[in-house]
Amino acid sequence: MKVLNRIWGIALLAFTLILSAPHTSIAQQEGEYISDQEFYDELQPYGTWIYDPQYGNVWIPDVEEDFRPYATRGYWAMTSYGNTWVSDYPWGWATFHYGRWHFDNYYGWEWVPGNEWAPAWVSWRDGGGYYGWAPMEPGVSIDASFGDNYSVPDNYWVFAPYAYINYTNVYNYYVPYNRTRTIIRNTNWLRNRYNYNNRVYNAGPRREEIQRYSHRPVRVYNINNVNRPSRITVNNNNINIYRPSVRQNTNARPARVVDGNAYKQQNPTQRIGSRDRSRGTVYNAANAAKLAQAAKANTPDSRVVRVNSNDGRANVKPARPGAVTPGNANQPARTNRPAITGDAQQQQRAIDKQQGAVRQQQMRERREKAQSEATQQQTEQQKQQLEQQRVQQQQARQQQLEQQKQQREQNPQQQPTRPQRTSRPAVTDDGQAQQRQKVLEQQKQQQEQVRQQQAEQKQQQAQQVRQQQEQQRSQQAEQQKQQVRQQQEQQRSQQAEQQKQQARQQQEQQRQQQAEQQKQQVRQQQEQQRQQQAEQQRQQQAQQQQARQQQAEQQRQQQQPQKQAEPSHRPTRP
Repeated sequence: MKVLNRIWGIALLAFTLILSAPHTSIAQQEGEYISDQEFYDELQPYGTWIYDPQYGNVWIPDVEEDFRPYATRGYWAMTSYGNTWVSDYPWGWATFHYGRWHFDNYYGWEWVPGNEWAPAWVSWRDGGGYYGWAPMEPGVSIDASFGDNYSVPDNYWVFAPYAYINYTNVYNYYVPYNRTRTIIRNTNWLRNRYNYNNRVYNAGPRREEIQRYSHRPVRVYNINNVNRPSRITVNNNNINIYRPSVRQNTNARPARVVDGNAYKQQNPTQRIGSRDRSRGTVYNAANAAKLAQAAKANTPDSRVVRVNSNDGRANVKPARPGAVTPGNANQPARTNRPAITGDAQQQQRAIDKQQGAVRQQQMRERREKAQSEATQQQTEQQKQQLEQQRVQQQQARQQQLEQQKQQREQNPQQQPTRPQRTSRPAVTDDGQAQQRQKVLEQQKQQQEQVRQQQAEQKQQQAQQVRQQQEQQRSQQAEQQKQQVRQQQEQQRSQQAEQQKQQARQQQEQQRQQQAEQQKQQVRQQQEQQRQQQAEQQRQQQAQQQQARQQQAEQQRQQQQPQKQAEPSHRPTRP
């Protein structure tokens, strides 16, 4: 029995290996990649998907008022690919390394998905002590962007001095937008390419050039591939980024899509993006929040919002998780994640939310500090203006008194020198009349000056009142924006919690199903073992019975000759 149990154990192990082998071979045959459905799912909590007649499904982020792609909350780091954009947004792994950015006059900056990874999809300019970069439009290749016929709108460009291009706080050195057009005229296209595996990347300024201008060494970072969507991190000499190979899935689609034309017709005055001569592009966070509410409402307007029940996951090939691969700077990671994420992703998202809240608090503190400093400067300017007005008034009074004194001194000096003639009184009266007219003229001039000063004071006071009102409006708008952001954050957290609960339920169902299947397999295997053991026992018993019968038959056959031989040995009677 021990030998039999051992044989059955070996057979069970072989059977288990046979069952598991097909899964491995299938996974290897399918390859490790993701579908573009990943973009729709991962970016949904951070913005709104819009259907654009020209570009299809595009994504509008929920961001701060001064957002500009490849300019806000990020910096340039030198890698083997050239200058690589390191974004601080949790969705930066996708929108700044795949696809392109386009500015719409109603919706503002919108991201068009793409399937090819790059260190950054931008064009570069160089000259006059500045480097400049601008997002590439959809449909423009690297070669086309190097051509002189390629035109980029002025409000796409960002310029910074040579020496600060690789600073982590390069945003503090951006050139004001009102100088952009002048700098564009004094710069040329920067055409530094990086070729790898039949792909061309726009590398931007070379390391040697930056070191020559900045007078300091430029570190070259390695790119590490991580196995899940997350915020780009930098530690030691490594940039950790999620950059899988992406294949197009014709059935992929966002869970909810807003019809761009229909929403624009219903809300013609709620423009999200606009152009400004002094700032370039302007983003209206309040209108963006209204768009997000319309898209994520419990009962959305079917004329504007399309809800997709089939999100295309059914046709996405299954994937298995990969691992962090340090030093792999040659190609994008070909690694997949399961459709249901684990606790590590939930913890990372919680960390991202906490970091986002900290950054928002820091931004609020900076704004409040800037507002307080501006208020102090205004009050100081008002004090200086009032002091100048007092000094001017005092000077005007002193001048008036001085003029009056001079006039009084002139009148007594002229009276003794006049001849005592009574025959010409008209001449004396005329002289006095002229002096009176001069005095009146001077008084009128002084009064006019006083009136002008008073008018200027009133204008300054009115301007100060307008500035205070404008500050109050901006503070109220900022408070409203903060409230909208808080509401959006709450909605995102609620949606994320719901998704987590659904994921947990699906995981629990899968575990239960797998456990039930395993139990059934074990029962079937045990039943088969019992049947086989019983069959073997029956066969053994039958063999033993046959052996006993054969032995009995042999014994009978041996006894018969003996019985026949016994009479021949008996003695005969007389």
